[in-house]
Amino acid sequence: MREYETIYVLKPDLPGDQVKTIQEKLKDIITKGGGHILHHVDWGKRRLAYRVEKFTQAQYLYLQYLDQGASVAELERILKYDDRVLKFLTVKVDEKVNQAERLARAGEAPLPPEEVFHEEPVYDRPPRDRYGDRRHHEGGHGHGRDASPADEPAIEGIEE
Repeated sequence: MREYETIYVLKPDLPGDQVKTIQEKLKDIITKGGGHILHHVDWGKRRLAYRVEKFTQAQYLYLQYLDQGASVAELERILKYDDRVLKFLTVKVDEKVNQAERLARAGEAPLPPEEVFHEEPVYDRPPRDRYGDRRHHEGGHGHGRDASPADEPAIEGIEE
């Protein structure tokens, strides 16, 4: 067995019964494929880092499960073609998991959303000019307009 995590993002204006329908559909896919659900948590509505379609907020859901890998493709296919799903991402957490041991630890709480989401973005890079070029900023790479020929390395065999 392998352990997987899938985070999927739904449109924020979905009624609760449609969210439950999507959750049940995904659970059915995994259990019919011989997998086991460890956690399926609704993280609630959160602000998106960037606009997706016309939305600035979305409903986040977290799914942690054990599977052989066959159900993952079907799960992603369902998420890909469902218009209510804005984004999704599946990650293989562990390649070889002792199923009995992991199911015994299934009661452990997954990461709370407060540890996953940071409300204020952190910018640790210098700003870019309107063309996305950083070479004129301090510490940038490349030879911009303000670089002198003396700064360029000499080429072997050519004298200046």
